[in-house]
Amino acid sequence: MSSEKTLSPANSWFSKKELISYLLVIGGSILFAIGDVMFANPYKLAPGGTYGLSNVLNTVFPWKISYYAACMDIPLLLVGTWILGPRFGVKTIVSTFVILGSVWVIENTWGYAPLIHNGILDSGFDMASVPEYMRNMLVRLGDKGIVFVPDYFLNTLVAGLIYGVAIGMIFKSGATSGGSDIISMIINKYTRIPLGTLVIIVDTIITLSTLVAFGEIRLPIYSIMLIVIEGKIINWMMAFDFKKKKEAVA
Repeated sequence: MSSEKTLSPANSWFSKKELISYLLVIGGSILFAIGDVMFANPYKLAPGGTYGLSNVLNTVFPWKISYYAACMDIPLLLVGTWILGPRFGVKTIVSTFVILGSVWVIENTWGYAPLIHNGILDSGFDMASVPEYMRNMLVRLGDKGIVFVPDYFLNTLVAGLIYGVAIGMIFKSGATSGGSDIISMIINKYTRIPLGTLVIIVDTIITLSTLVAFGEIRLPIYSIMLIVIEGKIINWMMAFDFKKKKEAVA
């Protein structure tokens, strides 16, 4: 009897299962970029991770989010590949660069304008004409020339859902979105702590940087709300077995 093992199609790098996993990586990565540039950054939110720090740095020291993130993601990517294996590395490399590329494209086409708001003021408006009680409500995006009336709660809710689905798709494929997600996955490998819970812990620590940078207590509070929603969605997606659900319906 031959001692050679036949490679199962399910384990092949070119199997249907692997193709689906890469589609999840790409789709989740693009969705993540949308959540960061269109929802988190305009509201000065830092939902953890390298992109949370990049949002803070982008506001305080204007430079593209994608550039800041690239400087942090590459070292973490190397560590994650070493500990979690080459297949993990390939998918996470794909995720990391799809996010970086998507963020760069959105930055240069859409800009940093919020998708959810209660009105964007004309660049030539006179602040003196704005009632005193409304001035502290307005959000000015640094030197980006955008001033808008925010809707923090709705934006935070939608952003949390987007981040949760995006990262859940990436985790479901066996990869991460890079950055602090790599730290969460490494800890998860050696403990029984759910990934979503680890994301909440790691990202909450990073989120506190908004207090130092902007001195506004509401920003870390909304950022933590975003992270909690994100973590719950991730846990649900990781626990949900789409295959069993499909068989049950059949």
